[in-house]
Amino acid sequence: MNKFYANICERFGLNAYVMGDYQKAESWFRKLEQSEPDSIRVLRNLGVISLAQGRSEEAERYLLREEKLYGPSFYRHSALGDLAYATGKRKEAAKRYRLALKAQECAEGGKAFHMREFIEQRLAMSEDEERFANAMKAMELFKKAEELRESGEHLEAIKYFMESFALDETNWPALNNAASIHLNALKNPGEAEPLFRQAFELSRSPQVARNLDLCIQALKQNQKNQGQKKRWRVRA
Repeated sequence: MNKFYANICERFGLNAYVMGDYQKAESWFRKLEQSEPDSIRVLRNLGVISLAQGRSEEAERYLLREEKLYGPSFYRHSALGDLAYATGKRKEAAKRYRLALKAQECAEGGKAFHMREFIEQRLAMSEDEERFANAMKAMELFKKAEELRESGEHLEAIKYFMESFALDETNWPALNNAASIHLNALKNPGEAEPLFRQAFELSRSPQVARNLDLCIQALKQNQKNQGQKKRWRVRA
């Protein structure tokens, strides 16, 4: 695979990930994996994509392989902390988050300083057995919400997503998903916007940033349509 096509695979894979299309993102990085199986961009992205799809063992293999080959770093500790958190390994999650917070990138002025508050919240959850148990309950509610969403029970899905977030204040995907239902299924960007904004403030996720931008565009379009209706009524 030539360098140009390899970069295309990476770009398209990242774009698909930001859009929430994890299967397409995986397919692009699988192509890249064939020519550079041990590159950072392959190991890290396939690890993160696998985790997003609930394949925790596969995610762990990729992320630990990256750490073995390239050594510890903020991003590896952070990703492995998220993996441990998602799989109920409280002490390992706390260990990884502490190491991530000690990294230079997470210090003030560092490239990852914007993630510091979120990681501190995750560490606090991981150090408290009761709060961590609630986070595990939040994951069960999250899965139930996803099932309701897939069956078209939108209002019930929103309810469960919000209950999930109430049990785990770091569970920004619950906010993002509830907001997405408001925006896409219920056509109510006004309800979606504050949820997207809160999810972005927590995560700084490019995916959430894109959703927030689409929501703001929908709000502006609604305002424009309402203005046109008012003008039509005046003319009538």
